[in-house]
Amino acid sequence: MQPVFGYDEEVAGWAGAQLGVTFQRPFKAMGVVDGETLCGAVIFNEHYHGGNIEMTLVGPGMLTWRVQKAIMQFSFVHCDASRLTARTARRNTIVRRLLPKAGFQFEGVQKRYYGPEKGDDALCYVLFREHAGKWLET
Repeated sequence: MQPVFGYDEEVAGWAGAQLGVTFQRPFKAMGVVDGETLCGAVIFNEHYHGGNIEMTLVGPGMLTWRVQKAIMQFSFVHCDASRLTARTARRNTIVRRLLPKAGFQFEGVQKRYYGPEKGDDALCYVLFREHAGKWLET
């Protein structure tokens, strides 16, 4: 899988269709392609709050080494963020297992963030720039 930039609208449209949402500007998008097929996306919400970037991951196998490195380089080098935030639904056990493996720390719960059920709670994870060292080495 290869990360690609420069197709923000197309990638966000694809990701939104997968999730049943529409992404609102401002955002940047990174597509993940397998050959010539778009198979994943990372949407970077650029509403900065003290250097925070929130990201949305869409697609299977999104946390490969190459994709993780591109995410970290974009967030911490290109955008000069101090932290990267990811949320996932409580019921999304795959992402809940993968984020800590990528260096993210559990930060807290936002109850009923995605809907009325307990499984709709958002679990928040954070990665601080100082903990992203291995991803930022060239």
